[in-house]
Formats: sequence, C-alpha cells, structure tokens
Amino acid sequence: MPADVTARLLDVDNAIYGLDKYRGALASSSNSCYECIDAALYDSAGGGNVMWTGFTAPAGAPATVANGCLTRVFTYIANTIKTAAGYTMMIGEDLGVEGSVQAAPDPATTVPEFDLRITSGGKLEVVWTKGVFDGVKLEFDLGAGGMKTDIDLRPNYTLNWQPAAGTASTVKVLLRYLYKGEEFGQWSDWKSYTLAGA
Repeated sequence: MPADVTARLLDVDNAIYGLDKYRGALASSSNSCYECIDAALYDSAGGGNVMWTGFTAPAGAPATVANGCLTRVFTYIANTIKTAAGYTMMIGEDLGVEGSVQAAPDPATTVPEFDLRITSGGKLEVVWTKGVFDGVKLEFDLGAGGMKTDIDLRPNYTLNWQPAAGTASTVKVLLRYLYKGEEFGQWSDWKSYTLAGA
C-alpha cells in the first residue's frame, strides 16, 4: 500500500478513536479533553501531535499522528483521489463524494434544525439532519455541570452526561454545521430540555 494511503488510514483511525472510544469515556467536566478532540481532528495549523490527555485514555489508541487528521483526510480526497488519473464518478459514488450536483448551501441562511428527546437510558439525545453536511458542532450549557463542546459526524448525538441522582438540570443546546471540514453557516438558537438524574 502506498505510504500516503497508509498515512490517511492512520488519520482515519485516530478520528474514529477520538470520536468513539475517547469521547465516549469522557466526563462532562472535561472541556480540555473536548478541545483535544477538536485539535486532533481539525487543528493542522496549530502544530503538535494528537495527544489523548486529561485522563487515562481507553485502550486501542492508534499510533500518534499530527493534529488535523480529519482535515488531512478531506484534503486528500479532494486533492489526491479526485484528481488521480484513474478516478471516475463511479469511484466517487462508492466513496460517497460524488452524486447528483447540489447547489452549495448559503452560509448566511444555513442553520441546523434539530430536536431534543430522552433516550431509554435517561440521557439526552440531539436529533439532527445531516443533509449535504459533514456533521455538526454542538455546544451544551449544563447549568451547574458547566459548558461542553463536541462534534458529531453521524446523527443522532447522545449526551454522555446526566445530573446527579435525585436532581434535575435544564440543559441548553445549540448547533452549527460542519461542511468540507470547516464550521459552516450560522449557529442555531438555543433549545432547552430538563433532564432528571437517574
């Protein structure tokens, strides 16, 4: 396998690990850990390598790469795969990067629509529509639980936080789309949901 493909696969492994195992193990108060995920995925300009910090990270972390792993994957698809001599629309369709041509969204009017609901486990679920977008950036105001920032590339998002048993907290949520590896459009209005501790 060519070295550039091996490097992008390692980037993908880091992105999946950060969004799945590492994020899933975080406590709500770990804002620096969420910043770590954001840097790992998007901060190619900031320098440094991916560091899963703040607590003992779950087993299975892939080999370390430079920050900005998801940005590199998107750039590789756009600048290398789609410009390769053997590239066809069929290959692009298989990769999910080609399809019917859609007009680019208008950043001045694009705002995520979403709903909030409770899961069977008593956690808050953010129900959002992906459309042509890569994902969403989420901001949470957990009241006494502090603030939390996260991203989600696949609907729907389950908040890995609950108030203490026997208490309730009003959680506020707002979203902004991610498009072509960057934050895009306008932030939504805040939506609120009162969450009871189990």
